[in-house]
Amino acid sequence: MLLAIAALMIHPQLAPQHSFSAEKAALVQPANIGSSIGSVGTENSLPSAPATIAATSKPAAPDSAALPDAPVPAPSVAASAPHAFLKPGKPMTVSVGTLLMENRRNQRLWRGLAIASHGAATFDAWSTRRAITTSGAQELNPLLKPFAGNASLYAAIQVAPFLMDYAGKKMMYSRHSWMRHTWWVPQTASFVSSLFCGAHNLAAH
Repeated sequence: MLLAIAALMIHPQLAPQHSFSAEKAALVQPANIGSSIGSVGTENSLPSAPATIAATSKPAAPDSAALPDAPVPAPSVAASAPHAFLKPGKPMTVSVGTLLMENRRNQRLWRGLAIASHGAATFDAWSTRRAITTSGAQELNPLLKPFAGNASLYAAIQVAPFLMDYAGKKMMYSRHSWMRHTWWVPQTASFVSSLFCGAHNLAAH
């Protein structure tokens, strides 16, 4: 009898426990399922984040209408041949015969200028001596003044033309092109200056 009463008293207490556990399981299970689904959704959504960032960071393609026209290549210009600027038939090298001929011509011209400059210097000395003896003039050149009183002036006045002859000869064979083309300038200057001084002496009274 006591066992039956105890079983009746215990049975109502176990039923609510089973029902509570079932309700609890029903409540807990959806939460777990939702959390698992949320976690899965979160895991699935994470890889898409870089794609979204890449999509936002990628610049929009410019409108084709706003782009400038493609550059048009310039028409090709045919390069002229180098020999087009050269005179046809003109030799590019100078023969030995041409050099010898030019050297002989320069030597003849050098000798002619040397004779002319020394002759003009002699004329200057003669006119100076004449102006001193006849008109009482004085030599203004301090280098020639000690020789102006005697005939040694004829020899002293030839020093400058000799120096000009030497300078012209050195310039004739110089390595510089402009000197080789102007070697005649010193002798010409000596000739002109002596001729001018002689004419000036003749005009003195």
